[in-house]
Amino acid sequence: MKKSILAALVGAIVVSGVAQAAPADDVRALLEQKKPIEAYNLGRASPDQLGNPVFDFFYGIAAIDAGHAGEGVLALERYLLSFPDNRSARFQLARGYYVLGEDQRAREEFQQLLVDAAGTEKVAAERFLDAIKAREGRYTPTATGYLEAGLGYDTNINSGIPGGSSFSIPGGGTLVLSPLSVMAKSADSHTSLAGGVQGTYPVAAGVAAFGGLGFDGRFQHRNAYDQFNQVNLGGSGGISLLRDSNLYKVGLGYSGAYISAETQNYLTTASLFGDWQHQYDQFNRFSVGAQYAQLDYREVQVYTTLNKSGAKVRTEFPRPVRDSTFTALTAGWTRSFNMEYLPVLSLTANVGNEENSTGRKDLSRDIYGAKIGLSLTPAPKWGLAMGLGFQDNHYKATFVGGAAKRNDQMATLDMSLAYSYSRELTLRMEAAAMAQQSNVGLFNYDRYVVGLKARYDFK
Repeated sequence: MKKSILAALVGAIVVSGVAQAAPADDVRALLEQKKPIEAYNLGRASPDQLGNPVFDFFYGIAAIDAGHAGEGVLALERYLLSFPDNRSARFQLARGYYVLGEDQRAREEFQQLLVDAAGTEKVAAERFLDAIKAREGRYTPTATGYLEAGLGYDTNINSGIPGGSSFSIPGGGTLVLSPLSVMAKSADSHTSLAGGVQGTYPVAAGVAAFGGLGFDGRFQHRNAYDQFNQVNLGGSGGISLLRDSNLYKVGLGYSGAYISAETQNYLTTASLFGDWQHQYDQFNRFSVGAQYAQLDYREVQVYTTLNKSGAKVRTEFPRPVRDSTFTALTAGWTRSFNMEYLPVLSLTANVGNEENSTGRKDLSRDIYGAKIGLSLTPAPKWGLAMGLGFQDNHYKATFVGGAAKRNDQMATLDMSLAYSYSRELTLRMEAAAMAQQSNVGLFNYDRYVVGLKARYDFK
């Protein structure tokens, strides 16, 4: 009799354990299938399991991934009361704190993990710490900077057409481009340099001043092509306002563009901009932006031949003809996916208008564009990004000497592969292809650019 009673008790315990483990196993299985919403809903259907450590662990992860970070944090905190040394649970808890905006608690957890972290865990923790610092501008002053250098090759440094080819102008016949013309397609290798600093300073709850300075330059390797050297200098600053899931920014910008070996200033731009970003949930972000800019062109002296033979000529002579105002509206959507390779999809669309200030309608245009981008993390420390864009330019008057309004359509494809050697140093390979079709043959061109760059971030 005693043996039968003991057997019955053991059987009941086993059945009870299996019953308790089953919901946890089901939640875990759905997480492994990359179905966090289904896993979360299944977990909510088993409230009697809350407090069971195994269930709390998987339910906590599912809740965070499904957009219910508060519930996930509570479940993981309960689990860690029983198993305080579980590193995976601590990492997931830190991630939950980050999603909730509890930056201080998230930082403490991630920094504790970094003491002896390695591999994927180390890379992920460092990225979260970088993201936390980027958000710290809400309540503490921040400052960052970077320097970048690289080498590259460009198949069409001046966006020209092949020398000796013929091109058409509607109503103006067919012309032949001299192989020595400065508008003839030319290829060359180059060195690139870039750098910048930026920072934020909180002035009130949710209100911060921001600003930055930056430069970038590209320097051709062939001596005769140094007239195509480019240097850009600029700065911007403004005020940001954070309210719940909305971030608003307004600011001013000023920049100067320089060309040739003598770094002659040929364009200055003063702009006013505004931006609104809405974080709908942890996976979706929407944005809308507007810009107004004044473009002032300066007279520079350039050669009209690729080999720099003959005398230089003056542009914008006898008076500036390209000065203009520019207005633009942009809208975007960014979607993050909680799945393998952590893909992030972005869609943007823009409309703009450039209005010539000297009455030259043939230099005024309406602009329409769109771009789709995708970024992936194929392995720890590696990042892959690609984008496909399109832009349509409609000019408002007939091209000089022609009988039709100019219309350009450009398609672009770009890709980059980055390797994070450390939190500060990143190596990146880039490639881009551009092709423009125009009803004015002088503006038909294709261009391919490749480069290798190294960037050091001062955090």
